[in-house]
Amino acid sequence: MQNLKLQEEIKSLKGLGQHFKDQLKLASIELGDFSDEDLALLDKCVQYYAFSQIYDSNLNFLRDYYYGKKRDCLENKRTKVQQHLELQRIKSAIEMAAKDVAVLERFKAAAKERLIPDTVALQRRSHQVATKQGLLDRQKTLKIPKDFNIESVIEKVDSLERR
Repeated sequence: MQNLKLQEEIKSLKGLGQHFKDQLKLASIELGDFSDEDLALLDKCVQYYAFSQIYDSNLNFLRDYYYGKKRDCLENKRTKVQQHLELQRIKSAIEMAAKDVAVLERFKAAAKERLIPDTVALQRRSHQVATKQGLLDRQKTLKIPKDFNIESVIEKVDSLERR
């Protein structure tokens, strides 16, 4: 049973080989006309045909394959151009961000120069609090009569200034 299948497969492969030879003769091509590299490619093609169980050599398949490869090539070129444009956009965005970082670094340096250390700020604050407390204490010790009118004093000063 197994032997019968092998014999049928051998017979069909011989028939296929004869078919391909006939196809080559129709195109006026002899196997001796091919270089070793071309024969290696043909051998690989035959292996692919045998592997894929395709036995009909049709030029339309080759044209479809060619146009498919050509389409892939054009799509790859288009994708490459799009990616190049995207890369340029990203590079310009990086340059803008670098400029912004430089401006922020200059601002940070200027702010550090103007920054007052914590110890100095605490000393100033304690001095201001002490001055305020001193003024409040002086105000408490100052005895202002209840009938004192500041507006009349201001009017008298203004009249003296006018003279």
